[in-house]
Amino acid sequence: MSKPRILVADIETAPGEAYIWNMGEQRIALSMLKTSPRMLCYAAKYVGEKEVYFRSEWEYGGRLRMLNGLWELIANADATLTYNGDRFDLPKILGEFVLAKLPPPPPVASIDLLKTVKKLGLICNKLAFVSPLLGHGNKIETDFSLWTDVMAGKADAWAKMKRYNIQDVKLLEKDYKTLRPYMTNHPYLHSKAGCCPNCGSNKTQARGQRRTRSFWIDRIHCQACGAWSQGTRRKVG
Repeated sequence: MSKPRILVADIETAPGEAYIWNMGEQRIALSMLKTSPRMLCYAAKYVGEKEVYFRSEWEYGGRLRMLNGLWELIANADATLTYNGDRFDLPKILGEFVLAKLPPPPPVASIDLLKTVKKLGLICNKLAFVSPLLGHGNKIETDFSLWTDVMAGKADAWAKMKRYNIQDVKLLEKDYKTLRPYMTNHPYLHSKAGCCPNCGSNKTQARGQRRTRSFWIDRIHCQACGAWSQGTRRKVG
């Protein structure tokens, strides 16, 4: 059976626009909203595969082609890999599908790497900090003017946004491969029983036990990626 396909995905969105009274923090009433945020583009690739997919609203075919392409990528995946995707990217994507009158995509597992990073006790959890810390390179430097230039239709900004989006996806895949052994909630995507739940390797060894209040639980160590998992549970007493 083929290996599970994990789709690394990252979206970029345009900010909403609203009428405001001052520069301080304030509550924006619905009547003050001028335009809602929307997806500008996405970059995606499957873990372990070379091809990187990029679609945007300014390319040939516009928004519908962009959204149809992302729908197909998700439908062909066993899981999505994102950074803060459970709170941001995935809900935004579903909302875009609804507005485009697309059917819901098939359900797939979600791997949100930010949830693992938050357990590491780092001083900063942003991808811009984590990726260079792990030795994987840097995000492309930019500021808010990139988004305003993209919305203004500047071709050089479109080109930079594409590079920016694709770089984030490449960094995310590298970070995932490094941090995968530390993930305790990785979905089980493999067809064979007894293999590592994180990487799918069958090179696993029983390494002692741990005890809870009611059970002895075998500790299983993956010789391929280094992840630990749980084996047989035996009731104490």
